[in-house]
Amino acid sequence: MLIVYGLITSAFVFSSLSTKAMGLAWILITGLGVFAGSNHLRTAHKNTAPSWLHVWLLCTGLALVFKVGLTAYWSDPWGERHGELRLFLGALAVYGLLCMQPFNQKVLVHFAHALSLSSVLGLFWVTWHDRGALPTHHIPWAGSLAMVSAFLLALSLKSDFSLGCRRLWFLGGLFAVMAVLASQTRGAYAIVFWWLGVCVHHVFVRPSVLASLKGRTQPTNIFVSGMVLFMALLVFAQTAVFERASQSLHDAAQEISVSQQSTAQGSNSSVGARIYMWQQSLAAIAESPWIGHGHDGRRQLLEDWAVAADSQEIKRLGHVHNEFLHQWIDHGLWGLSSQLLYLLGLVLMVWRLQRKNLGPAALAVAGITFVHLTSSMTNVNFAHNHYTASLSIFVSLSLWLSQLPPKQAA
Repeated sequence: MLIVYGLITSAFVFSSLSTKAMGLAWILITGLGVFAGSNHLRTAHKNTAPSWLHVWLLCTGLALVFKVGLTAYWSDPWGERHGELRLFLGALAVYGLLCMQPFNQKVLVHFAHALSLSSVLGLFWVTWHDRGALPTHHIPWAGSLAMVSAFLLALSLKSDFSLGCRRLWFLGGLFAVMAVLASQTRGAYAIVFWWLGVCVHHVFVRPSVLASLKGRTQPTNIFVSGMVLFMALLVFAQTAVFERASQSLHDAAQEISVSQQSTAQGSNSSVGARIYMWQQSLAAIAESPWIGHGHDGRRQLLEDWAVAADSQEIKRLGHVHNEFLHQWIDHGLWGLSSQLLYLLGLVLMVWRLQRKNLGPAALAVAGITFVHLTSSMTNVNFAHNHYTASLSIFVSLSLWLSQLPPKQAA
């Protein structure tokens, strides 16, 4: 078992530098969970899974069934179903992880350390080499780092591990956010708002935190801390991370401005192509809202739109850069339902975990839900193995946090 944990930890360290490392981590965690779950069922002869896991199993199972049915109907490529299969197997694996006794807290500490180091390595790599040298497409890479940051933020704020560990994980999460900004992946920039919202709520809304600050922190220390933070923000404003992020947002504003004048004329830019395809998608969906157009039908639609708008940008694309519209075009309401089921399952799990006072798990799952929802608005993440492997892994790890003993639940 220690060898498996060591391999997973090593894979996490290099996950930002190699897609194979993240894939290996998924295989090991899923295999470990499925093995532990099957062994538990053979020996215990009873189902001890918590209620929130039943929700996740049901939602991932139904989503897979919906997509399998329409894939068979349209004779679409089965290779595109890796995302749904990964998430269902990951849900099965979580059952096994929750059945493993005793719960080894040191394992999560090592995993979190490894992910923090991976965030640093990813930041250095994307800053030094630019996003063109990333191990995979920059969009799923940034989405994966955004999930890492949400997971580490939950551990640093909600768990009761040592203060040193939690500070390290908080910094690791910040490095992950900076890596996302440096990648110039605008669809993942929403992670910044998640961090701001969670941190403001944690410090200024929770009475216990305010009381702690008032009781333990002198006014001088507060002033010094504020000055240090202000200076750190000034330094950050001069870095390549800030410059790339601000330039990326500036470019997006210009592309939107052109598209507002004419969506066809603006369709040769990154943002303009998205806006044009989204508008055309609504008409295509209205033609076949129930069963969609299938894989080949969607590809033909994209070709027609590229010719109509004389857009080389659309011509090179294979999807409409919106997960929900993409699934609706391909497989109609059944395809859209498959994606909405994931969101429904994640939201229900957050609600049930919060009701059980399982703060670390609830916040981690909520953060991953936010990342998945916001990034899916501007990209088809299920088209990338790296993203779906990351989503499966971090949902599994977040639910594993629900086994933290009561004395450690924040």
